[in-house]
Amino acid sequence: MCQSMDTSTPVASEIATMAKRDVKCLIFDMGGTLYRPALDLCGLTREFLSKLEQTSGRIYDDTTILEALEEPNKWLEGYMMSNDVGPYWYPEPEQWLQYDRILLRELGISEDLEGASQIYQSAWDDFLGNLQTQLIEGVVETFDRLLESNIKLGLASNRFDDPRPILADDGLLERVGAVEYSRVPGYCKPSPYMLFRVSDALRENPARCAYVGNIVKYDVVAAQRAGMLPVLLTWCDPEEEEKAPGETVVMNHIDGLLDLVETG
Repeated sequence: MCQSMDTSTPVASEIATMAKRDVKCLIFDMGGTLYRPALDLCGLTREFLSKLEQTSGRIYDDTTILEALEEPNKWLEGYMMSNDVGPYWYPEPEQWLQYDRILLRELGISEDLEGASQIYQSAWDDFLGNLQTQLIEGVVETFDRLLESNIKLGLASNRFDDPRPILADDGLLERVGAVEYSRVPGYCKPSPYMLFRVSDALRENPARCAYVGNIVKYDVVAAQRAGMLPVLLTWCDPEEEEKAPGETVVMNHIDGLLDLVETG
């Protein structure tokens, strides 16, 4: 669960590191970085399971759900790799239903698995169809100040769906020069593929770029692999700071990036 935001800025040594790298371009993650996380995966899974008659009276804790998700995730990744799908591939309904069948089987659902999968997927479809994203405070203002200082902005996000309609609704699309997204292994983070695509589109050397995210194993690692400066935002999950390697710039809110502009 996200913690309350602390908008304190980086310490002087971190700012000096950023200035030393001469960052000209900032590339951003979305969920947990620019937007509040839209999903409580375990909580929603419990809610949707409660719609199935076979789960009446059962209690599914987070550990049980996360362990059960390993098999359908493994199947979906295997499907994408064996079918050599492209970076912007999106699962069809039949793939999501197979994903659901595997998940429900792992959770002990055996009777009328097909019907249960249909009900479960319908609950997800209804939820996602009404999903509202929430931009965190200060993003637009920070973007404008960075652009005024001639900092190029881009976005790279692990997701199946194109984020540009969301960015357009919130006034961010007109402020970023390049957008990449993928949830396909090899293309999505921690692969540096999307980060290279964005830096190339912005005509900026990756060594002049910083990648800003909130999860070490995806965002920081992708930045390292791309030769970019990793910036970790901790407003959503402060515990991630403990996992970050020493060269990571850690801050609580993206307005801390304005110190880069002031020292650049």
